[in-house]
Amino acid sequence: MDALDKCLQDNRVTFIPINTATFDAQVEHKTYPRFLLLEKDYFVAHVDGEAPVKCNYEARNKVMSEFWLGRIQRVTSDLKQVNGLWVSWRPLVHFFVYEGADSLQSECTALHNTAFEYANTDDFGALAEIVKRKPHCEQKYFGVNNGQTYTLVNTDNVEQKYEFSRLNLRTLGFKLWKEETTVQSLIDEEAQLAVFRPNPSRRPGFKLHDADGRVIVDGEPFMLHIANYEYDPESEMDDEYDDIPEDERQFYGKEWVKAMSSADQRPCFVNGALHNGTRFHAETIDGIMYIKNENRYLTTHLDPMDDYLYSDVGVPAKDNRIQIHYAEDGNIRLSAWGGRTYADYEWMGDEGGMITFGLEELYLGQSDPLKLRIVRL
Repeated sequence: MDALDKCLQDNRVTFIPINTATFDAQVEHKTYPRFLLLEKDYFVAHVDGEAPVKCNYEARNKVMSEFWLGRIQRVTSDLKQVNGLWVSWRPLVHFFVYEGADSLQSECTALHNTAFEYANTDDFGALAEIVKRKPHCEQKYFGVNNGQTYTLVNTDNVEQKYEFSRLNLRTLGFKLWKEETTVQSLIDEEAQLAVFRPNPSRRPGFKLHDADGRVIVDGEPFMLHIANYEYDPESEMDDEYDDIPEDERQFYGKEWVKAMSSADQRPCFVNGALHNGTRFHAETIDGIMYIKNENRYLTTHLDPMDDYLYSDVGVPAKDNRIQIHYAEDGNIRLSAWGGRTYADYEWMGDEGGMITFGLEELYLGQSDPLKLRIVRL
């Protein structure tokens, strides 16, 4: 076991020593419907009584990730078969993780093709030498997670580094898994994309104002119209429009930001909704302006598996704050505090959609991020 590269899924399984002379897979299936049998040069995946499959150890994290869903087809998806063994398409990306770091996510599918170990030195050169002794791992670069910072380091030139945030982890993880790339190419690509990213710097004396430049004072109620999509119910000949009271027609046919309700203290999704939205107001605390609905603050988890917009009780911690930016037309865009992408809108059907901070990374420079118009009440 000590010779095996550790993987994220190790935290979710139990290792049991066996006697190979007496081991009977059929008997074990009665107790363990799914298990791996670890041999010297390969392992065998047994899933719910289906025909077992042999895999090389580089595929272990991927295979174990799919165990929870069952079915051999899931286990071998995104693998290829070579000489009777299921193997990964690409070399493993080796991550070094420091104690107390933000930590990689075992549930994140973008990290299937990884191995990791805890780092005990700040010397990237020493870490590079460890990677060079692992020929089954990617030799052009390795990953480091320290605190909230993630870094991809050139193995041959550790001074060349590409830093990214937890919100970018999912997108970059898929890129490293599916494509040939280098640290330099990522740096060059980022230089071209920088113009599409929010400015993380705070504006001194920030004031919230509407598209006409009128300042929104603390406590003043307003709604947030999703301004990316315009809809004219009269020109669309909407039969329902004539039945809407005149004082409600300004809301009809538009998409609004709506905080879902909750009877307890748990965070609530903040979504897009057709025809109606939530009444918000601003509150300034210690020079920081927050958007609230009732006693809840807009916030995000900054998790690559859960990067949606929420409302939650209690003043958000710095890493969970929402930062506001002004578009050229005076409307506003949102980002996570110091985030590298604007919030975007993930359409989910006729009733609206989800507001997320990770989706925009997939389409950076190709789509128009979420834009909100402040509508005074």
